[in-house]
Amino acid sequence: MSESELNRDECSHVLEQVYEFHDHELSEAEAEDIRAHLMACEPCLDRYDVEQAMRELIRRSCAAERASESLRMRVKATFTRTVIVTEG
Repeated sequence: MSESELNRDECSHVLEQVYEFHDHELSEAEAEDIRAHLMACEPCLDRYDVEQAMRELIRRSCAAERASESLRMRVKATFTRTVIVTEG
């Protein structure tokens, strides 16, 4: 495997984990590996920055609106049924 293929594989691995990294769902060791890669790889850092900007835009756009109580209850009920059926 060539060096460019190894880099491409590493970039693919990092980009597959970018959402988990954003959500702090990785172990500290995994997060540190992602941080190190982002600091060394400009294309991946650019992709990370785009994802971060998109998340901020969505957060700001949705912050002013709150779902009605009836919708919130329906979502909770659906989630509860899904968990029970899936686990049961």
